[in-house]
Amino acid sequence: MEHKIETIPFELTIVGKGYRVKTDEAFQMIPSLWAYAEQDGFMQKLIDLSWEHPKCTLEGLLGVCGEEAKITGEQFTYFMGIRYDGEVPSDMQYMTIKHDTWVVISNVTEAWNQLYEWLPFSQYELADAPCIECYYAPDHRPENELWVPVIRK
Repeated sequence: MEHKIETIPFELTIVGKGYRVKTDEAFQMIPSLWAYAEQDGFMQKLIDLSWEHPKCTLEGLLGVCGEEAKITGEQFTYFMGIRYDGEVPSDMQYMTIKHDTWVVISNVTEAWNQLYEWLPFSQYELADAPCIECYYAPDHRPENELWVPVIRK
């Protein structure tokens, strides 16, 4: 599995909206949420905000999965947003993530499977922070990445 380790030495503030997702339907529900966000203009609002204060390599549309990397419940909150340090728009919510070490894997769809094959044999274990799907601008390579919070074993 190709991956890299990234460090973000500051607290991430993410603005956007959270949606309840059934864990066993996540791979069908989440693409529908993004499609709806594109139709109703929410995605464009996020894109417009995302270029105001770029600060790290985690700059793009973000899908924050639950509250911690291990999702074991029947439902979790999928938070669609962007990393943002400005005033939170009145029609949005915010969340803060305090974690610094991330394993980053290209191609979100394949990354979820690769992660669980790689993790047991790595020097890392999942940390107590959510995984983040990052979707970059169309001309960016890779197009998307899964950011997984980890700590050394």
